[in-house]
Amino acid sequence: MPIAVIVDWYGPYRTLQRLENAVVDDWHEVSRALYMAYGRGNICRYIGLSTAPVTRITGAHPKLADLDNTKFFVGEIVTQGISGPRNGVRPPDLSLAEHALISFLQPALNTNLRDREPGDLISIFSCFYNPRDETAINPLPKFPALLAFNPYSEQRWFY
Repeated sequence: MPIAVIVDWYGPYRTLQRLENAVVDDWHEVSRALYMAYGRGNICRYIGLSTAPVTRITGAHPKLADLDNTKFFVGEIVTQGISGPRNGVRPPDLSLAEHALISFLQPALNTNLRDREPGDLISIFSCFYNPRDETAINPLPKFPALLAFNPYSEQRWFY
């Protein structure tokens, strides 16, 4: 089933502690979240997902706590969720968005989904905001504002 996702990203948070504090303060009601860790040179190092970001995005997370991570982002999927039965434990739009971002960006700390393409059509529109005043920003100029994957075409990735 084709899925379109809009993600509102917030960051950069310059330390994992600042990210954790922001999530604990403001993300109790969020049930579909993505998070990213970046290293020097704006290289994506890790992407994760959570249906309960307050308990998942912590300093105890081994991939987030990696010492080479220098800035962090957290994103909320703001499009309406997919109704109907699920094949897995997580919402399909959340899982597919994480899979597509990992497959395209190839973060070094993600090992499972990096080498497999997503199994379905997906489009992800990413908007970045300053967490202090929610103004639109562009902290990652090379990050695709629009990323689409079509497994049925010769050109699978569009960005």
